[in-house]
Amino acid sequence: IAHAADGKFDLHALNEEAREWPGLEGMDLVPLVTSGQRFGWDETPWIWNEGFGRQDQPEFNVVAIDYGIKRNILRLLAGEGCKVTVVPATTSAEDIMALKPDGVFLSNGPGDPAATGKYAVPVIQQVIASGVPTFGICLGHQMLGLALGGKTVKMHQGHHGANHPVKDITTGKVEITSMNHGFAVDKT
Repeated sequence: IAHAADGKFDLHALNEEAREWPGLEGMDLVPLVTSGQRFGWDETPWIWNEGFGRQDQPEFNVVAIDYGIKRNILRLLAGEGCKVTVVPATTSAEDIMALKPDGVFLSNGPGDPAATGKYAVPVIQQVIASGVPTFGICLGHQMLGLALGGKTVKMHQGHHGANHPVKDITTGKVEITSMNHGFAVDKT
């Protein structure tokens, strides 16, 4: 512990702890954050004066592999008409395909995609080979890149909390996105 009960910080202890931290390369942190069992999600995004909604007529059956998924991502999928079934990170391709998904979503999460990819990439490759559309965000996107033969690299600084405007070319609408990742898919 780097501080005492009185709230004073031991800066020397904090510096030592930071120096000794091995970093994220090679770390599979997903087992610390993935769900322990399969569950359904039907909560939709917040609406002013109404709160969170519930989905009533889903169009698409999406399986979300939980590598550390954020609830709001689940809400957005449900809000777009997806019946979402969340499965733990170590779920087999056979168990995923038994749910008869229209699509498989690879979630965000912490750690090195190459480390998590040791068990996740073979599953992702089997899902892709089945012909089911597969998409991902953050760690899920990085592991999708690995599954398709790419490589990931640790970024020198990473992107943490940076806001970036993105224009939807079909509607002309500009939205602000946020970034929080320390690894990237190598473009070479």
